[in-house]
Parts: sequence; C-alpha cells; structure tokens
Amino acid sequence: MLLLGLFQLPVAAQSLRSLLAQEQTLIFIHRAALHPEIPENSLTGLKLAIEAGFHMLEIDVMESRDGVLYLLHDRTLGRTTDDEGNISDWDSRDLDQLRLKNTQETLPRFESFLDISRELGIYLMLDVKSAVLEKVINLVSEKNMLDRVVLLTFELERAIEAIGLDKKFLVSVLINSEDEFDEYLCKSADPYQLAVYLNKGAPLELFGRARQLGLPIITDVLGNIDEHAQEDQRVYREFLEKRKPGIIVTDYPQLLKEAIN
Repeated sequence: MLLLGLFQLPVAAQSLRSLLAQEQTLIFIHRAALHPEIPENSLTGLKLAIEAGFHMLEIDVMESRDGVLYLLHDRTLGRTTDDEGNISDWDSRDLDQLRLKNTQETLPRFESFLDISRELGIYLMLDVKSAVLEKVINLVSEKNMLDRVVLLTFELERAIEAIGLDKKFLVSVLINSEDEFDEYLCKSADPYQLAVYLNKGAPLELFGRARQLGLPIITDVLGNIDEHAQEDQRVYREFLEKRKPGIIVTDYPQLLKEAIN
C-alpha cells in the first residue's frame, strides 16, 4: 500500500458507463504496461501509468491451486516470473515468493491490485483466464468497483455466465457477425450491461451497427497497427476515424494519446 502515498487521490471516479456515454475514445493500456519494456501485469506498470496520466488498464487474472487470484496472462509462470510450471499447480504461499522476471517485484495478487486501483481511481478491463468468474466479480463487488470494470468475454458460454451473475457490471462480448448482435441482446435482460468487442479487422459495417444500437465499442490496435504507428501516427487517426470506438486497447498509450489529441 506504500504506492498510495505517491499520488494525490482523485475525487470519486465516474462510472465507466457514464464515461462511455460522453462519446470520447478511452485508452486502455494492454496488460497495464505503459510500453513493452515494462513488466506486464505489475504494480510497477500501474505506478508508471498513473505518473503518465493514464487511469485505464487491461489486466489478466489467473487462479492458484488454493484459489487465490493473481495477475498473470499465461497459464505458466516461465515467461514473466523467475520460476516455471503451471500456476494451477502452485499454492499462494509459494507464489508470493516469486519475483517478476528481471525485477524485485512479487507476483501481484488481484485483491491487492484492486485495493490500489480503487483508491487511485483506476478503471480496469478484466481478462479472466482460468479463474472462477464469480469469485473474481464477487471480489470486485466487495471493493465497490463494479461500475469501474469491464469484463472481456470471447465465447458465448462465458458471456452467458457473466450476464447471468446476480451482480451487474459491464460485459464485453465478441461480435464476429451481424447475427450475433441479436443473439447477445436476447441473452441480456439489460442491454445497458453490454459492450461489444470488434476485432480491428472486422468489417466497418459491424462498427456502424454497434453505434446504431447504442452499444459501446471496444477494439484494439495491438500488433501491426501499433507497430506501423511508430513510423507514422496517422495510422492511429485513420483507424479511429473509420471506427469511432468507445474504448481502444494499445501497447503504446502515450503515442496513441499524442496522435489523437
């Protein structure tokens, strides 16, 4: 919690849904890393994002063998920590001793990350991997952050599970075709709960249909668009002008912000 002392705490944050209603493009930082050299899914990443003026982070959540939630993208530990193996084979007491690769920072617990995010007015995009979805959302609810998160789902079954939980929060559903709009709208008693994730290569007609339905649009510029923008920022502007998303995810938030402001 020492991190809290480094920043002036914000006034009570608006809900994510109310920010989306203002028809601006919100920049979310992929894996909470301001640029690719920063450890992903880390408290260091959160600190540097805040210092740079960003309050919106995409993070990944996994679960240990004894049911503790951690920030981790992969099922295995080797790429981002100083040890190996599947996180599902490790207990929390041992995971808490690990260090993120090339750092002295421990593997962050999701609950600790939520505590800091709540105090600093952070908005979170949650990519819940193998963790129990209800457990994740219950913890978010305990921290009074339901209105400051959006949950990513990429399969119909996972989306239905999220929509069916008794707690209400913004659920992102992946749309690949026109028919899927009706399919998801029929699954939710409250369309206000839905956002749509459209892949960056999706037909422009799908972006137009989402706007027509009044659904917030999430997309990303990860990969080739982020890379091309290193040489020409117009790539970002042209992408946004054609699609008009409410949320965009990037590995280069500072460059994207500079390009669109």
